[in-house]
Amino acid sequence: MRFRISDFGFRIWLPAMMLFVFVVLGWKDSKSEIRNPKSEIGSVFAAANDELAAGRHDGAIAGYEALLVLGMESPNLLYNAAVAYRRAGMLGRAILALERLLVLDPRDAEARRFLDDVRAQVGRSRPRGAGTGGLFPRRGLLHAASGRLREAEVAAAAVVLSFLTFGLLFARRFARREALRLGLAIAAPVSAVLLAVACVLLWSKAALEADAAEAVIIAPVAAAAREGPSTESPESFRPAEGDIVRVVGRAGGWSAVLDESGRRGWVAPGDVGEIFGPLVIPSGQMYGAPP
Repeated sequence: MRFRISDFGFRIWLPAMMLFVFVVLGWKDSKSEIRNPKSEIGSVFAAANDELAAGRHDGAIAGYEALLVLGMESPNLLYNAAVAYRRAGMLGRAILALERLLVLDPRDAEARRFLDDVRAQVGRSRPRGAGTGGLFPRRGLLHAASGRLREAEVAAAAVVLSFLTFGLLFARRFARREALRLGLAIAAPVSAVLLAVACVLLWSKAALEADAAEAVIIAPVAAAAREGPSTESPESFRPAEGDIVRVVGRAGGWSAVLDESGRRGWVAPGDVGEIFGPLVIPSGQMYGAPP
């Protein structure tokens, strides 16, 4: 599986850039000039790509995670992290990275194929009869439809259609010719219906994705889901790596999850990563940090 070496295309936020400068890079001396944060971030990304190309997966993962923990997610970064995770045998984390990539860019066909390949690999590695149904998210029709669209595109369509709808109604009011008035009378309701569809899809992306609370089991071995948020609590069941679960509660870093068969249990911090929520990297270290 190749990885992407083009510009990472981060959506840079000033607080994250400043945090990177002060925490990761540090001051060389009190009179040193602050270097370009975007350039430094690009250097870390390029260095991680070099590590990945050289087969040093741990170094590549450390570099990608140094950026991810600062909230700098982009399709290329998540894709390359998924490649590194897969090569290192961390298939649950590879699935999580690709799911989060598809939230940012739902039309990335290459990422969808990659995700299918990783899920197929996980399925083949499971014992006979273990089942693979938990590997695939169960989403309603509306959620699945909106999941294929970018939020910015849906929002832009809603804005355009709103102007178009009211523009058609306004034009009909002043139209003189009967044929033109008839055409405008037909076009305005059609535009209004399309506007309603766009608004529903926009609401779906804003509400349904967050409410779904989907997460991926990223523990390399079967994580123990317990009856309470403590290692002292009895074990309830063991969700397998790569399974999609729903987070239904949190307490002290533990997550209460519901699997595809309806079983509920608490999993330890770092055993599960949310697709739409905060990114969890349990073993991530800042790039270049001492061991």
